[in-house]
Amino acid sequence: MGFLDKFKKKKEPPARPHREGTAPETEEYTPGGSAVYRYQTPEDQGFRPPEDVCVSTEAIEKHMEEIFPGWEGFVCHELLSDLVHIDVHVLHSPRGDCTLLYTTGMSDLPMSLPEEIADREDLKYAELYMLLPGDWDLGKAGSNPKDLPYERFWPIQMLKFLARFPHEYKTWLGWGHTIPNGPDYTPICDGLGFGGAVLDSLSLVPELTTEDGKTICFYMLIPAYKEEIEYKLKYGMEGLSQRFAEGKLPVVLDVHRPNFCEDFKEILD
Repeated sequence: MGFLDKFKKKKEPPARPHREGTAPETEEYTPGGSAVYRYQTPEDQGFRPPEDVCVSTEAIEKHMEEIFPGWEGFVCHELLSDLVHIDVHVLHSPRGDCTLLYTTGMSDLPMSLPEEIADREDLKYAELYMLLPGDWDLGKAGSNPKDLPYERFWPIQMLKFLARFPHEYKTWLGWGHTIPNGPDYTPICDGLGFGGAVLDSLSLVPELTTEDGKTICFYMLIPAYKEEIEYKLKYGMEGLSQRFAEGKLPVVLDVHRPNFCEDFKEILD
């Protein structure tokens, strides 16, 4: 079973009415000061073909080429898109020791920011990325990544799911946001200890300002353990970032990396 299938949302009463373009309100906050949003599964609205496709793709591709010169690869094109068209780009480093995955299409639409920061134009558009080891087999140009064994495909599916998530649920994603894989932190793939993800805004990929003045933020997707996610909820992203720094979190995904908050045993209310 894949990440998309495992990600179960809690059934909650409908959120209070909110202004169009802003995220649902919340009065629930973690001890670390993070707002907690709970989502109902959206009502089935039928197939919604995207109105705008590849709005900033060319600018994003050029941005990535400047940051990662000489990296080459292919694009996992989405064949059937609902609401937004999400592609995942695969770039291999010249030395073959690293592979970059990044999304385009998430920034085709603005995200719905909370009321208190609804005027923050610099936070409304985003894309996601992650780095995999160079020997992570993702197929070749023209192949269907869904034909890959799930233990190799899950990073692509996870990126696509999260890139569509803020538009599907009329919310937003940003620095320090954590996404558990269900209330029980179900492993995102059999044999892995990661039970969710956290988003970080490292200087590896700086924000992009397009010719029309749109600012696009790039957030690194970090698969995370349950204790790391709950540590962030208790002590904030600053606290988790310190743990990551002390443990020397690898920029390139290491599925065998240690749990940097393994000693965190507190039970959150």
